[in-house]
Amino acid sequence: MSLQHGEHGEHGEHGEHGESTRGPGSAALMSAALMRTRDAIVGTEMINPPPAHAGHLDLAARLPRLAREYRNAVLISELLEDLAFVAEDDNPPGKTARAMTVSRRKTGAALEYLPLVRIARPDVADFSQAAPLVAAYAELRGDRLAEITVQQQYLIPFLASILPIDPVRNPALAEMLEVGLDLVTPVVMRVKLALGCPRPNQFSDRIQPIIPEPAHPSLPSGHATQIFTLATMLALLENPAATVKADSQIYRLACRIAINRTVAGVHFPADSAAGAVLGIQLGRYLMARGLKTDVGSAEFDGRQFRDAAGPRDFHYAILDRMVTGQDSATDFKNDATAPRPAPLWRSLCERAQQEWGNRWS
Repeated sequence: MSLQHGEHGEHGEHGEHGESTRGPGSAALMSAALMRTRDAIVGTEMINPPPAHAGHLDLAARLPRLAREYRNAVLISELLEDLAFVAEDDNPPGKTARAMTVSRRKTGAALEYLPLVRIARPDVADFSQAAPLVAAYAELRGDRLAEITVQQQYLIPFLASILPIDPVRNPALAEMLEVGLDLVTPVVMRVKLALGCPRPNQFSDRIQPIIPEPAHPSLPSGHATQIFTLATMLALLENPAATVKADSQIYRLACRIAINRTVAGVHFPADSAAGAVLGIQLGRYLMARGLKTDVGSAEFDGRQFRDAAGPRDFHYAILDRMVTGQDSATDFKNDATAPRPAPLWRSLCERAQQEWGNRWS
């Protein structure tokens, strides 16, 4: 899915120079013009290069010289190289996993890992019992259709309506958030693939989603993971010691975006809860590696995400129970330690932090 800024998106690389080479015809015309210009001013003279000088910039200083897409690829590579995935099978080997643990590499020379987050799937019976809850959300579709439709492609503009995020004034911050979004996709898809959880309309032909059903398993919700990752990154940018405040504007927004996927008929509440835990942990991992802070581990057990009366819903009051130790399905542990350095990612986060500190100027 594409979750760029929309109107807040990055402008073309040559915009400030007044150049326009859009389309194959324009590019060919520019090439022909440059060729003729060179022929006219260079002639047949031999080239006499000036003395060469060794480069002196380090990797972090050279990174901004790469085009945006290549910077993104380098940063994603640096961040992913410390993550590992371990599936727990309670079925025949190679089949649907009971749980998936995302681990991060331990600081030091040895190749050792610490758990970052463990996500355990609900039982099929839990999903079946939650299908009527998803169906009941259909009455909100008329009210939320615009949000649901836009949020299929764009998330950052919703955060930008709450906080002063602008790629012109805060280019490093905007890039930091977009790298965070891009990191979520390979992580959440590994977890989804291992757990293989069904979609709501597999349990009833009366769910009838109002948007195309994504062609991958449901838990954790990708949208929930993405928006909770972004919300956590922004909270920690403001205060590296911040905890999750479920009633804050950015986390209320995260809950609403997650809930909208249930309203649309494509996700269960448990999918959103699992995505919230995974997103919070990914946000903490990203900012710990970017701002030299610590990160701990967390667990979500989908079999426990229920009350005596049946499957549990998801909203910001439930999130508050999850992050304050009042929920049996969720455990955010007190085991934080420093992750390995990520100098390239850190260089971007430090520039973003400086921009954020100067946002009043």
